[in-house]
Amino acid sequence: MGADSVHRMVFNAGDAFNWELKGRVRFSGSSADWQKQFPGIAGQYTDVVIFGESGPYNQAVAELAKSIPSRLWVLENGYFRPDWITLERNGVNASSPLPRSAEGYGEPVPEMAVSHSVGRILPYHIINISAYHMVQLLGGWLYPNYRNPYTVPAWLQCVSHVQRYVRLALRSSKQVVDAEALREKGPFFIGCLQREGDNQLLRYSKYADNTAFIVELMNSFAKHAPASARLVFKNHPLDPGLVDFSAVVKNLAVSRGLSGRVDFIDGGNLAELCRASQGMVVNNSSAALSALGFGTPVKVLGKAFFNFEGLTYQKSLHDFWRHPKPADPELFKRFRAHVLAKAQINGNFHEPRVIRRTARAVAARFVRLDS
Repeated sequence: MGADSVHRMVFNAGDAFNWELKGRVRFSGSSADWQKQFPGIAGQYTDVVIFGESGPYNQAVAELAKSIPSRLWVLENGYFRPDWITLERNGVNASSPLPRSAEGYGEPVPEMAVSHSVGRILPYHIINISAYHMVQLLGGWLYPNYRNPYTVPAWLQCVSHVQRYVRLALRSSKQVVDAEALREKGPFFIGCLQREGDNQLLRYSKYADNTAFIVELMNSFAKHAPASARLVFKNHPLDPGLVDFSAVVKNLAVSRGLSGRVDFIDGGNLAELCRASQGMVVNNSSAALSALGFGTPVKVLGKAFFNFEGLTYQKSLHDFWRHPKPADPELFKRFRAHVLAKAQINGNFHEPRVIRRTARAVAARFVRLDS
């Protein structure tokens, strides 16, 4: 390949739809074939870039990265959303090479880069996800050996995403989540759900699904939280709506004697919710990083690169309900500056007006980190 060649591996019709004809490399084999052939394919390139680590194809790349001469880069949604995306060498999230203690975020503190707002991205994100899955479904016969990484069929996710987005968009003003109205009911904690079937659950946590996470929080809350405290479960903004978590939360609350003390919300302004709450419990959601920035105490139950003394609560979940402690603000400032400089790029994958700017910034980061 030429020194300036960029190619896209195409595993399904959705991949083909998202890339111009020039530069496509079609792979029609199985995921097992990909694992065998990848080292030879990678040997033709100086760098390999994947988006996320989920699915058999990306997992094979991540697992074999040390055995190939190519450098591995991983793109992912940003740690500090919505105005940032993630770019790291060899892994992201719990596999990130970022330090795991306060000592790794000391002096000198990188200068904070000037950032630009990317605007409202959720509608574009939903459109892109839905279009990708729909094209993948229609063109499935062209890639009969493709193995979908999802536990739920892509077409069902596509339909459900659209239905949920329309339902939320058509809510009346009385149905919109109001952080102050929640606070008026009494002091509350937030439990953030992950996207069902996401790598953050399946790979980086002890929970098989969100229901298991909900059960653990409720069991602990029922026994150890102050009687005046409330628990609010917040749905993931990209949840496809295949599980009725409102009903799950309600039924579990009744069975644990928590009726009237537990709510389920879909939507809401995260900043306002953080400021109004007593604390946040996450598996390893990046929502925790927003919460830390607002001075909200955070307890992490999964594997996360930011779960260390000084940032997140290190004692048990049982203790957290009664003694939530916020992050050291100076440590968080240094942490944020280091993470933005080392692993974040101002931009977005979905907002049409910023995609080109984001791509140029990613290319520039490749050059800088390679120098």
